[in-house]
Amino acid sequence: MRRAIILAVIAFTLVLLVRLPARWLSPLLPHGMQCQQLDGSAWNGSCTGLTSSGNAVGDVTWNLQLLQLLRARLDLRLDLTGTDSSAHGEVALGFGGAVHGRDVTLDVPLTSALVSSLPVGAHARLQGTLARIEWTGKYLSELQGELRVQDLVGPRGQAFGSYQVSFAPGSGSDSADLPTGVVHDGGGPLQLEATLQLTHDPGYVVDGRVAPRPSASADIVDMLKYLGSADASGRRPFSLMGTF
Repeated sequence: MRRAIILAVIAFTLVLLVRLPARWLSPLLPHGMQCQQLDGSAWNGSCTGLTSSGNAVGDVTWNLQLLQLLRARLDLRLDLTGTDSSAHGEVALGFGGAVHGRDVTLDVPLTSALVSSLPVGAHARLQGTLARIEWTGKYLSELQGELRVQDLVGPRGQAFGSYQVSFAPGSGSDSADLPTGVVHDGGGPLQLEATLQLTHDPGYVVDGRVAPRPSASADIVDMLKYLGSADASGRRPFSLMGTF
């Protein structure tokens, strides 16, 4: 009898969840985020005209994963499409604002609005293919995959080329060891090799060596001189840090 009652409660909850209108989820959106229109259900729905602090984000669709729900996990398939951005992947929400991402692909504009330490006026495309992302609610504790900065342009219009950062499996799996990526240039005006260490701020520290290629503009060559003396190979050490 008791078992039958438990099964009935579970069945009723699932039916309620499937039929719960998506518009009822509006009060659950994070602070500063709004949907122009919510359609569908909590199970399978869409948000048209998502904004964050007044900035347009795009349209979002989601599909709740039943098997994970039975394991007391809120696991979603999310797809974001904007006028100049997109992101897709499996997302599980945990306690304390924790987010666990799997098989995530993204293509978004990279500006100072996304990375506060980027100079105003600088811009690029941030693209990524990430097998795993772990956000504790305060900082990124794990990354697996690759991020690409495409066609980086400085605040005065300088073309700095493209770069990629690779995070090996297990990077950041130890709580005392935050994710560290290996940075390479894409053959542009700068020859660069570096490491990118994520921090608790949340932020990052980049340490490496850089040298101009023959294609580098005079402005870029002059900028590198501020890093100090070059070694025998013409490379100069540098260190950068910033926050997201």
